[in-house]
Amino acid sequence: MTASGALVLFLVGTAASVFGSLVGLGGGFVVVPVLRLAFGVAPATAAATSLVMVFANTGSATLGYLRDRRVDLRIALPFTAGAVPGGIAGAFAVRAASPQGFDVAYGILMVVLAVLVLRRRALASRAAHERTFAHDPRFGIAAGFPLGFFSSFFGIGGGVVSIPVLLIAARMVPHIVTATTAFVVTTTSPIGIATHALRGDVDWAAAAPLALGGLVGGAIGPRIARRVSSPLLISLVAYAFIAAAIGLVIRHLG
Repeated sequence: MTASGALVLFLVGTAASVFGSLVGLGGGFVVVPVLRLAFGVAPATAAATSLVMVFANTGSATLGYLRDRRVDLRIALPFTAGAVPGGIAGAFAVRAASPQGFDVAYGILMVVLAVLVLRRRALASRAAHERTFAHDPRFGIAAGFPLGFFSSFFGIGGGVVSIPVLLIAARMVPHIVTATTAFVVTTTSPIGIATHALRGDVDWAAAAPLALGGLVGGAIGPRIARRVSSPLLISLVAYAFIAAAIGLVIRHLG
């Protein structure tokens, strides 16, 4: 890794993490397409390397969210319990994905989530501390497994599960969803990282500058989130999904 390449990855990690902190996705949805499109990294390596940055980003952001009391621990802890085995399974499963299959699956997932999230803007949120079906520990453990799986498989964190479940179905306040998701990803992504590392998937030369950028961006994101309205935050989530999907689809048009 050259000095210029490391600098580029640091800047990418910082920018992705600032935005990722706002929408509860850890910035991986930006880093994975960059690694795949600009650096030609294999799917398993892209997912593993991105997950290191996601951990650094969400860990930094979670400290701010806990300080602001935005994390709903009644939801976060059961989700965490279910996400641990899911993270291990996802790290193994991505090894079987072809590059084209990985990119297409990633793009489809992003577009579906974008449509769901844009629909969410028409729904009124519940009160910040109102109980929902998502507060049932049995549901949380069951939903946590796919959260952990997709986090390790795609290297983007668990927002791909928590946003449809918590933001749309449970109609929770976006800022609470963002903070709660960040907490779950922070507490579970080390399992996925360790599994990937044991299989030799992590590119540590690329992960180091990305993670440093993740720490910087994660510290800035929560401060910006306090000043961003909920409708705007929801729109940012959707547009980020669409941008990531377009980038990966274009890769295979030729």
